[in-house]
Amino acid sequence: MLKLLFTIGLVYVVWFSFKNWARIQSAYKEVQDEKARQAGAHVKPKSRQPVVQDLVPCPKCGAYVAAGTACSCEKA
Repeated sequence: MLKLLFTIGLVYVVWFSFKNWARIQSAYKEVQDEKARQAGAHVKPKSRQPVVQDLVPCPKCGAYVAAGTACSCEKA
């Protein structure tokens, strides 16, 4: 009988802890979202798109370099 009561108590404590943890996380997320909205009016959001450059082959050595830049074979 004691084992049954202990198990029920343990399940209740775990459930209650999880419920409170989820509530705290939700409140924290709301605060962070509000801060982000307030800061968003002042800060331009960063683009998560990668920077893309066109590559062209060097006419002398054939190595690909960014368009508009000199190849290392021309520098030497």
